[in-house]
Amino acid sequence: MLSKLAIRNVKRSLKDYIIYITTVIMAFSLIFAFNFVSFSEEINEMSELMVNLKYAVIFVSIIIVFVIAWLINYTMRFMFEKRSKEFGTYMILGIEKKQINHLFLLENIILGLIAFIISFFIGILLGNVFSAIVMNLFEMPYKISLKITLLPVLLSALYFILIYAFTLFRSSRRMKKMKIHDLLYLEKKNEEKIWKKKKFRNILFIIFVIMGVVGLWLCDYFFKIMQPNTMIHLLISIILLIISIYGITFTLGDFILNFIKKRKKIKYSKDNLFVVKNFEAKSKTIGMSLGTLSLLITLNLICMNLSFVMKDAFENNIDQQAPYDILVEGIYSDVEESWTGKEDNREKAWQYINYIHQNYEIEDELHYQILTNQSHQVSKHIKDIGSNGLYDYDTYLKVSDYNKLLEMLGVEPIDLKNNEYFVTGDKTVEEGLKAIKEANENITINDKVLSLKDTTIKNFRLGWSTGNSFIIVVPDDVIENMQIVTELYVFNTKNETTEEDYAKLEKIGFYEIEDSGYITQYFPLTIRGYMEAANKSAMTIFSFSLLYISFIFITVVGTILSIQTLSDSNKNKYQHKLLEKLGVEKKDIHKTIRKQITANFLFPVIYPIIIAVVTSFSINRIFYAVTSASMNYLVTIFITIGIFLVIYGIYYIATCMTFKNNIDEESSR
Repeated sequence: MLSKLAIRNVKRSLKDYIIYITTVIMAFSLIFAFNFVSFSEEINEMSELMVNLKYAVIFVSIIIVFVIAWLINYTMRFMFEKRSKEFGTYMILGIEKKQINHLFLLENIILGLIAFIISFFIGILLGNVFSAIVMNLFEMPYKISLKITLLPVLLSALYFILIYAFTLFRSSRRMKKMKIHDLLYLEKKNEEKIWKKKKFRNILFIIFVIMGVVGLWLCDYFFKIMQPNTMIHLLISIILLIISIYGITFTLGDFILNFIKKRKKIKYSKDNLFVVKNFEAKSKTIGMSLGTLSLLITLNLICMNLSFVMKDAFENNIDQQAPYDILVEGIYSDVEESWTGKEDNREKAWQYINYIHQNYEIEDELHYQILTNQSHQVSKHIKDIGSNGLYDYDTYLKVSDYNKLLEMLGVEPIDLKNNEYFVTGDKTVEEGLKAIKEANENITINDKVLSLKDTTIKNFRLGWSTGNSFIIVVPDDVIENMQIVTELYVFNTKNETTEEDYAKLEKIGFYEIEDSGYITQYFPLTIRGYMEAANKSAMTIFSFSLLYISFIFITVVGTILSIQTLSDSNKNKYQHKLLEKLGVEKKDIHKTIRKQITANFLFPVIYPIIIAVVTSFSINRIFYAVTSASMNYLVTIFITIGIFLVIYGIYYIATCMTFKNNIDEESSR
């Protein structure tokens, strides 16, 4: 009997449960999709490091389970409130509270299972899309697969059971505390208002704004200095920003209302007062919820932005560290005492070179040297030069070698006259290169005076030299009698290198380097195939984890705002009905509704966007050196905001339509 009634109620109330079902479907579709990708044999076999993806997804999923459990509990509470009058009527008719509770729980289990099954199929589709993205990243072909391994399904089912065990337990406790009166009037009940002294709230609003500004300044200071003793600044910054987010959420409504009340033209223009009063009441009654939403939006924007930044950083690291298929480093040095006279080390390095010649089809190669006269004619313009490389003196590269290195990268060579020099470096010394260009000083090498041609951060590769973050390119005939800093040998092979190539070459062995009395093992090879696999694996793990969190947070924010707004449509039907009786046209009521919903949706977004934009520039300080020259942080953060607003906008449009329908249905009765 109970099961038949539950099934009948599910069919009858399906329209009311649409938000609840959508929430469960979206949440578990993402869980299925990410589990599908992380446990895919094809994905795990692409690189030995990709096996870590499943552990990262499981770790993130543990956090996600708590978030989704809270979200579904919140949604279930909304549905309970919506049907409270119905349950109160059941009790009046003599049905026991225990039976009503079992009925509501059974309905939610049925709906949950339906949503879980639907999310399974959507999750497979999304999983294939995500897998295709990963496979494309590794430049491997991908075919749509419906093959499902048991473990991700069982893991997703476990999450489902844990989440519903928690939410059903909470719902059962809520029902047990209810009396007939509570159920009949629950829908009309408002949340408790707080902070009733308006003047006190206006002062607090200004204080919270100041706290936010100080928090953002401390955050920027931390990323600017990046020292262990500045960690306290970051901690204080996070605390201040969290307090500021909640505080502004609680007090902004009164601040805006106070501002409008003093300006009669704005106050009495159209429906402004009605909308603002509604907004003020909402910020006071559900301020904690809105503050939490603002915090989640802030985290969402930062996580999504970081996923794009880290993707660029990992891709750039491949080009910087491994510009060629194989690079043999540090064959010999006249400068470093630890290497001087270590002919056995040089012989070991040449063993690698001979092996490469014998076992690989070489398309192009170059043996070149980084040289120095231990002067500081150029490096004096670069601040903190010791932190930008191992050497604090000028290092040189012959223009013929430089142009050959560019040619092997597919880049146009430079034209350098016999009396010119050219400076190239990475982004860490960009300011120093600007200072060199502004100074425009001549340098003297072996009694030959050279004038500056230009400086650039384009095309520089850290793999050219293990010493400095910049190199001075000079004519071939001026480097006589210079000391060798290091010798390098680079190869481009006809076939792309792989992780297996690294393993084969590694077996030849490491050679020893004595440094300040300590003997360390050194592997002098950089294999592009291995670097690509390592960096792409790390990029996939970090980016997918951050995107996983971001998508879940968007789902949480959109669902809760939709629920809160639709809850208003039930509680405020009288207000809109009164407006209609006063002669306000339906189209004007719809405009007012859109303004209300727009205010509700914009309110928790504006401050997080400000925080996200400012912190993106702060975080830029630590990622700037490892991202590509084409990386634009402003563009990245606006792309992030754009993606968020598109998904957020879907919830906004759906809420507007549902809210309007609820009001129209009530008006037609």
